[in-house]
Amino acid sequence: MAVFKRFIRQPSAVAGAVFLLALVALAITAPWLTSSSPWEMNTRPMLAPFQDSAHWLGSDLLGRDLGSGLLYGARVSLAVGALASLATLLVGLFVGALAGYFGGWLDGVLMRIAEFFQIIPQLVLAVILVAVLEPSLGTIVLAIALVAWPAVARLVRSEFLTLRQREFVQAARVLGQSPLGIITQQILPNALAPLLVVMTFVMATAILTEAALAFLGLSDPEAMSWGYMINASRGLLRDAWWMSFLPGLAIVLCVLAVNRVGEGLRVAFEPGRSV
Repeated sequence: MAVFKRFIRQPSAVAGAVFLLALVALAITAPWLTSSSPWEMNTRPMLAPFQDSAHWLGSDLLGRDLGSGLLYGARVSLAVGALASLATLLVGLFVGALAGYFGGWLDGVLMRIAEFFQIIPQLVLAVILVAVLEPSLGTIVLAIALVAWPAVARLVRSEFLTLRQREFVQAARVLGQSPLGIITQQILPNALAPLLVVMTFVMATAILTEAALAFLGLSDPEAMSWGYMINASRGLLRDAWWMSFLPGLAIVLCVLAVNRVGEGLRVAFEPGRSV
């Protein structure tokens, strides 16, 4: 309750949370809010915003409704962000917990593997993985998780290295609790606060990475996304600026909202820090 009260005292964090909730609601209700598919060519091409009440955000080069594309693109961005964050959390938590709790040679091996993944630029590795595999939402989530887990694993490892020496963990060992029980019941609950904060930034990075992959033509060909919309209109910046501006603005606002929520959580979990 104290954490929640500190969170809602931050206007930017609350605004970010409200924006994300509204975006999730719009993404879920997209089939009811628009009568057309984002791929359907149902109006004249390059229609400017606010010129047609049926397509109030305009249309793209092929006459597809931009409003429909933005709504369905929100589905893709939020789904990839959430699934990639969850996959990253599972991998990073598993590796970091093993390395931090047991230490020794296992810690050395796992951290060398993490360093190998961190040597290669994340976007480059994601492009290679998606290009080798068949482009789809599943492969994009897999690629993002594979490039993002080392940072999470290192954070979990550092938390476990600190917490495993605490008195309550030593007491659990003396009482005969198993390593799995100590990890899941004693250490992990006390390491969740910084982990939740980091996961919001992982989600923001995942959304940006998905948009970059879609812009490069490495997205699911059956899924409309904001990055694809920018890619499809990149040659018309002077003639139809809104076709790139609207999905670009959606990406900026979504990532900014996620970052503000993450910053709000950081301050809420660390009451000694100022906003």
